Amino acid sequence: MFVNYENIFFKGVVFIVELLLLNLLLTILLHFFGSSVDPYLERHMLYALATLAYAVSFSQHGTIFDKPSAVIEGIMSKVFRTVFLFSLILIVAFILADVIFSVRFFALFFTLLFVVVFMWRFLSRNIYRYWRHLPRNCSNVIILGAGHVGAEVYDVLKNNKIQGYNVLGIYDDRDEADYEVDKTLVKGSLSDALTLIKSGTVNEVISALPAVDDKKSVDILQEAERCFVKSLIVPDFQRYIKKGVSLVSVANIPMILFRDEPLEEPWNRLAKRIFDILFSALVLVVFSPIYIMVAIAVKFSSPGPIFFKQKRTGKNGRDFYCLKFRTMKVNAEADHLQATKGDSRITKVGSVLRKTNLDEMPQFVNVLFGDMSVVGPRPHMVSQTEQYSKLIDEYMVRHLAKPGITGWAQVTGFRGETSDISQMIGRVKQDVWYIENWSFWLDIRIIFQTVFNMIKGDKAAY
Repeated sequence: MFVNYENIFFKGVVFIVELLLLNLLLTILLHFFGSSVDPYLERHMLYALATLAYAVSFSQHGTIFDKPSAVIEGIMSKVFRTVFLFSLILIVAFILADVIFSVRFFALFFTLLFVVVFMWRFLSRNIYRYWRHLPRNCSNVIILGAGHVGAEVYDVLKNNKIQGYNVLGIYDDRDEADYEVDKTLVKGSLSDALTLIKSGTVNEVISALPAVDDKKSVDILQEAERCFVKSLIVPDFQRYIKKGVSLVSVANIPMILFRDEPLEEPWNRLAKRIFDILFSALVLVVFSPIYIMVAIAVKFSSPGPIFFKQKRTGKNGRDFYCLKFRTMKVNAEADHLQATKGDSRITKVGSVLRKTNLDEMPQFVNVLFGDMSVVGPRPHMVSQTEQYSKLIDEYMVRHLAKPGITGWAQVTGFRGETSDISQMIGRVKQDVWYIENWSFWLDIRIIFQTVFNMIKGDKAAY
C-alpha cells in the first residue's frame, strides 16, 4: 500500500538479531570487565533482565524500513531512543532491586550497544531495500490520471524504490495533448484499466484523478475491491500542497494541518536550545585563542572595526544584528550588495576567513543571546528579504525557525552568491525542507558536514 508501514517479517528478524547482539556484547564485556559488576548479581538474571528491558524498549520505538525519509539521522534517532529507554529501564530496575552496579561498565555497554545496533539497523535497511527490489516482492500498481497529480505519484513511486512498487502504467480518458506525463507511460483508457484489474495482474490501484472525475474513480475502485485489489486515492488538494501534511482534530472536526513543524513541539525546542547554549559556550571557550589571532589579523588587514555588525531577518521576521569578523574594506554598499567572486572589497585576510568559514565564528555569541541557532536557515540581509519575499512564494516560511550559523541549504550546495533567482529558490526549498523535517540528528549531520566542507574548501565561499 502507498503508506508507511513496517514489514512484520523483517521487523521480527531485526528484533531477534538485536537480542542476540545484545547478549553477545554483554558476554564479551563481562568476560573482560566482569570484575567491576556486582558479584552477587547472578549472570543469568542479568541476561534475562537486559533481554526483557530491551524487548520493552524495542516495542515502544521499533525500527524503520520502508520510509523514504529513513536516512542516517532517522535511523540514528530511532536507535538512540531505543537504547536510551533500555538503559533507563535497566538502571531503574537495579536501583529498585538495590543492586550495586558499575557506572563505567554500563556506560561502556550502552555506548557500544548504540554503535552495534546502529550498524545493524543500517545494514538491515539495505538488505530490506534489496529484498524489496526483487521482482517477486514488488507490488504491481496502476495509476488512474495522467495529469499533474498522476505525474507526481508516478515520480514518487519510481524514485522511492524501497516502497517496492512496479508501476504497470497510467490510465486516463483525457486527450493526449492534455497529458502531463510522458505519453509512453499512458497504457490506455479508464475502461482498459478496469479490464486489467479484472485480469488479476494488478495488486493495487491508485486514483490520481481530479475531483470532477470522482464518479469514474469510485466506480473503478469499487470494482477493484470486488477483485481483491487494494485501492488508494490521492486527494485533489495534493496538487496545491507539495509536501506531507498532518491530520488533526479540532473540537472533533478533522482538519488538515498545512505545515507540520517538529520545532513546534516544546520538548524539541527545549532540546535544540540547550544544545545551542552548550555547543556555543564550548566553541567560544575552546577556540578563544583563534578568536584573538583572527581579531588581530582583521585589525591590521585594513582600517576599520574588527567586527562587522549587520541587520538581518530573524525568526518570525524580527530583525537582529548579526555579528561577523569584518572581511571587507569599510564601504557604503555592505548592507545592500552581496559579495561576488573577485570582489575588490574583500581583503586578503577576509578572503581566507570566508573560505574557511571563520568569519562566521562571532555568531556563536548571537546563538547565546537567542537570536540564532547553531543550525538553521542562514539569515539574509533585510534588503534581500524585502526583494525575494515578493518573488518567491515560500520565502518567508524559512523564517519560521531561528536562523543558523550553518544550514541544510549550505551543506547541499546552495551557499554563497545568489545572482540568479533560481539559486535563491533552491536555497529556500532546502530551508523549508529542513524546517519540516528537523531532527536533532539532522542538526548533528549538518554540523559534521559543515566541518568537512571547511576542511576540504568550498568553491562557493568567496
